[in-house]
Amino acid sequence: MKYSITIIVLAISFSVLNAGCGGCQIKNNPEPNSKTSAAIASIPSNGKIEGFVFASCNKCNLGKKQDKKCSLGIKIDNKIYGLKNYKHDHNEAHNYDGICNSTRVGYIKGRVVNSEINADYFELIKAPK
Repeated sequence: MKYSITIIVLAISFSVLNAGCGGCQIKNNPEPNSKTSAAIASIPSNGKIEGFVFASCNKCNLGKKQDKKCSLGIKIDNKIYGLKNYKHDHNEAHNYDGICNSTRVGYIKGRVVNSEINADYFELIKAPK
């Protein structure tokens, strides 16, 4: 009996010590208007996105073989989205680091509507010097 009470008292003491006082609450107030350095992992319910994405050619690399010509696509959460309001240079697309020969990282700000992204801003990230 004494042994059981000792174990119970030790278990309660340890859990109180381990839990802490609760005075260290995290106050996470991100600035909503600042640019983010996060990668986009999923589409939020409002459809607004801003962050880093994987970008490549829909036809050559992202599996949309039914497309008649090359076009830039964005991959988010294993889904492929077409990109509106962005013109890519088709000559550069076939360079060794172009969208038809590689998957690139891009920064995007826009809104997802159905299976397309209306981009307010999009830029393919260049290699560091």
